[in-house]
Amino acid sequence: MLSYLFQIFLWLVYGTLHSVLADNKVKQFFEQKVGKDYRYYRLLYNLLALLFLVMIIAYQLMLPVERFWEFDWRIHLVGNVLKYGGLLLVLIAISGYNLREFSGLAYSPRNTNAGSGTLKTTGLLRYVRHPIYTGTLLFIWGLFVEEASVRNLIMAVCITVYVRIGIVFEERKLVAEFGENYLAYRRRVAMLFPNFYRGR
Repeated sequence: MLSYLFQIFLWLVYGTLHSVLADNKVKQFFEQKVGKDYRYYRLLYNLLALLFLVMIIAYQLMLPVERFWEFDWRIHLVGNVLKYGGLLLVLIAISGYNLREFSGLAYSPRNTNAGSGTLKTTGLLRYVRHPIYTGTLLFIWGLFVEEASVRNLIMAVCITVYVRIGIVFEERKLVAEFGENYLAYRRRVAMLFPNFYRGR
């Protein structure tokens, strides 16, 4: 029991740090403190997030595999469809960004003027506002369905809660950056899963 509580604690710490370090006020603080070296902030942010994620996964792999149900090829198939379908969505969504800027290998100064950004709504963004999160959720729940273990259920629930809370804060930043354009886009396009009946 304690091992699972510690797993939840690790995911809580990961989600909190990930959100706090992505906050605009925190970014502005570090930008003022480190000056020109701020260009490495996103790269360090991504490396720290990756390192912490690897540590959590390594810990999870040490936990016992306590399954809710036994292996069945049909359940295994559903899990794989969700898992690999989600992974494909993430890869397609990421390919729509400048990968060097996305990873932090290239630096692009932040535009702090409210409503001055250019909103991108092409590709998967025509159907959902957060396709990377959509793919992530499909992937982690696919992992749970396939293994059906307590450790994977905890991971899936923690990441789902984090994504849902994280979207609230992320969209505040998007509204600040893109203004009315994003508000109109948000009214028109679903958050995570397409609503094909909207507007019919």
